[in-house]
Amino acid sequence: MRLATTALLALLALGCAGSPKPAVAAPSSSKVAAEVSRSETLTAMDIVSLVSVSDAAISPDGKTIAFVRRTPRTDMDARGGSRNIIWIVAAKGGEPVRFTAPDRSSFEPKWSPDGQWLTFRSSRSGDVGAQIYRISPRGGEPERLTDVTGGVSHFEWSPDGKRIGFLAAKKKSKAEREAEEAGRDVRLTDVKGTARRLYVFEPDGSDAPKAVGSKDHHIAGFAWAPDSNRLVVQASTRADIDGVMMYSGLFVTDLSGAWAALTKTAGKLGALAWSPDGTRVAFLGASDISDPTAGVLHVVPASGGTAKPLTADYLGTGSSIVWPRDGQIVMLANEGTRTVLSGVDPTSGKRKPLLRQGPVCRRIRLDAKAKSLACVGSTSTHPSEVFTGSLGKSLRRVTDSNAWLATKTLGKQEVVRWKAADGMEIEGVLIHPVGATKGKPAPLAVLPHGGPEGITLDAWGTYAGYPGQLFANRGFAVLMPNYRGSQGRGVAFGKADHNDLGGKEFEDVLAGIQHLASEGIVDADRVGMGGWSYGGYFSGLAATMHSKHFKAAMVGAAITNWISFSGTTEIEHENSLVHWNLWPWANMELAWKRSPMAHLEGAKTATLLVHGEADTRVPPGQAMELYRGLRHFGVTTEIALYPREGHGLSERAHQLDFAERFVSFFEKHVAGAK
Repeated sequence: MRLATTALLALLALGCAGSPKPAVAAPSSSKVAAEVSRSETLTAMDIVSLVSVSDAAISPDGKTIAFVRRTPRTDMDARGGSRNIIWIVAAKGGEPVRFTAPDRSSFEPKWSPDGQWLTFRSSRSGDVGAQIYRISPRGGEPERLTDVTGGVSHFEWSPDGKRIGFLAAKKKSKAEREAEEAGRDVRLTDVKGTARRLYVFEPDGSDAPKAVGSKDHHIAGFAWAPDSNRLVVQASTRADIDGVMMYSGLFVTDLSGAWAALTKTAGKLGALAWSPDGTRVAFLGASDISDPTAGVLHVVPASGGTAKPLTADYLGTGSSIVWPRDGQIVMLANEGTRTVLSGVDPTSGKRKPLLRQGPVCRRIRLDAKAKSLACVGSTSTHPSEVFTGSLGKSLRRVTDSNAWLATKTLGKQEVVRWKAADGMEIEGVLIHPVGATKGKPAPLAVLPHGGPEGITLDAWGTYAGYPGQLFANRGFAVLMPNYRGSQGRGVAFGKADHNDLGGKEFEDVLAGIQHLASEGIVDADRVGMGGWSYGGYFSGLAATMHSKHFKAAMVGAAITNWISFSGTTEIEHENSLVHWNLWPWANMELAWKRSPMAHLEGAKTATLLVHGEADTRVPPGQAMELYRGLRHFGVTTEIALYPREGHGLSERAHQLDFAERFVSFFEKHVAGAK
């Protein structure tokens, strides 16, 4: 670690003048780089070896950016997910410096308000869960600041730099500990309770962290007030997934323990921010209980009252906010297939574009004077990287974590639009086959996103679960549609599939296929569909209800029976309120009619079912139901169950197996169809 900080001092002393060189692959990923294929087009091995960037944190003076590189494990490593390693790069560009050891994951870097410390979470020798560490850029070893059983899940510095607030599991009572030790450890679900509390401590003090706020609420998020004495928190009386997602509220607490409701809310909640003068609070939230996203910007007096929705009619979806000046809230939003940065007047709601061109950004961070910003962004030709710039101006890329990608030939990517059956305009992202020949229609792989309130952006979209460029390498065109119900086009579009799941929204996709076929881009007789979660549900419908249109389907972690799903999932309320906008229990006939399981007879589509055995969002029984049903009716069907995996695949070996299995299945049953 001393070597890392010495290198950082040298980097800062040089000032990184001149044009920055692209950063080479991280030393910690040299084994991965050695494995990466040098063929002209991407392979499955290439895809699972991609390094991704997240958590860009700009220093208060705007000169330095700390960020996380998620580095995949190699075949030589023990099984598990990617490792998170913190790096440092000068905002002007230059060679990044690795700041934390590669053998332990470190994440969530944050600068102290005075810039004297870089803090982060990490789990190291002797830690029970991830703890907060700090290190001085001037040198030294990292210092552990917390020793919390179960670990810290999130933390934030107070604006004055004197305290740190963090979220952690509530401490067990003596009675609870004794019952657990005696084996009386019955696991109760869907009950009221407090699983996580807010704690505050002084990193330079001797007192233990102090619990702040209500002891009867589960805390999901918080933000410090400018005076460093108050905090706004998102909290719920229920600690289960549904309770947190759908029934959280906003409260204000202070260091003395006072607790008061801030405003009445309904439905999902997102990012929080205080006005610089401390008199108002901004938050992203749902327009009502049935809104699929927390994408509307609201403002409410910090003393409490009725929140004013500022962007209820905006044809976009807010994703993050910063309030650097009293007269302007900076909001990052998904708009169509792009992300845009806007300045929003906190009184009128009037929006001023601040950034429309450049990468697709997932989150932004500003320096102390709101002059410089950092974002983690991607484009159609590279995964997430660090970009820097200033409000109202273009961004510059300062990292290159997968330099070898420049040697690869990728399929051309573009945004396409078409009319649905009822005239509504729908858009999506299309990847053309590598080496596409004009006038020669290609087989098509439709890869629908999940949610349904997800979104496909015109950015890097190739991962193990959605291997778009791998399909393009194998001669497929790839369509990733933003059907009605997707985010990025306002509240009304996000609700346009209510009471009609699997209805017009699926017809949107069929219309997109017909559009591409009419343009001579794809062969309508050679089409497959494969997606995850709600995208997997779409694929289940493709395999059954709409079998005549599809030669193959990959049904990943998908709902196949809305009735049994509703009784076994952890998101019964969230699904029923914001997806269906009706309760399957009260609408059994419609719920069954829109289930793939209701349309087995007559199905002919070759189907690959994929599921994680530890999935609690969509239990694996959903896959088994469809697998056995299709097999009963003689449909070509395969199933792959991945041990230890939840609602998606995180282990490298599983990702590699799946990506190749998926594409090979479509090569056989779609591209080779007669």
